[in-house]
Amino acid sequence: MRLGLAAAMMAGWAGAAAAAPGLANQVYSPFVEKGVTELEVRGGRLTGGAANGDSAAVVEVEHGVNDRLSLAVLAEFEDQPGARRKLDAVAVEGVADLGQVPGTGVDVGAYLEYEQRIHNESGVVEAKLLLARPFGPVQGLLNVVARQALTNRPGEGAMAFGYAAQGTVDAGHDLRVGLQAFGDLGTSRALGGRQGHFVGPVVRWEGRPGRAPGELELEAAYLLPVGTARHDADGQVRFAVAWGKRF
Repeated sequence: MRLGLAAAMMAGWAGAAAAAPGLANQVYSPFVEKGVTELEVRGGRLTGGAANGDSAAVVEVEHGVNDRLSLAVLAEFEDQPGARRKLDAVAVEGVADLGQVPGTGVDVGAYLEYEQRIHNESGVVEAKLLLARPFGPVQGLLNVVARQALTNRPGEGAMAFGYAAQGTVDAGHDLRVGLQAFGDLGTSRALGGRQGHFVGPVVRWEGRPGRAPGELELEAAYLLPVGTARHDADGQVRFAVAWGKRF
């Protein structure tokens, strides 16, 4: 009985880590760069609390097909303390630049992903509405997310909703600083209510180091839990490294 209880607790912690808003995600821009191929590694790690040390990472290759469409393939890895790092899912995704809404200054994009979870689990379809708008010196990004597991297993039939948001300002020397946030909005069965969120400072650098071909992007963030996310962790460390070149 004790073994069963321990196993259930471990499964719950692992599920909480995998579902932690923002852990290996990013705030997407609606803009597409034609002919640019980018290799990105990004991830996050939970600190403190029951899920301390749980982490996830994504390796992604993206290519700008034209001025309006980019396509990507990616692999996601998960790692819990005491367990071996494992490949958790593979996916294909596309981002479409839909242009600017007249008279609003809001640029709009659409994101669609099919993810195949490994270990005899189902696929998942994820769609995002991508919004971008400047507010004076602040460049604002907002992603509205809908995620549907293609399964009839108990607890996974409902569509889940969430968001990712970011606001940054130019700090000089190719640096941008600001705030980043990820969170849940509920499901099609229970929308709203008390949900989990992570929010905190972010720093981004983008430039061409020396005479190296292509451009390098670096990002680091430390997010604090809000709402139900405080039950599992005290914080979330995030990073991203990307290299892109026009071919």
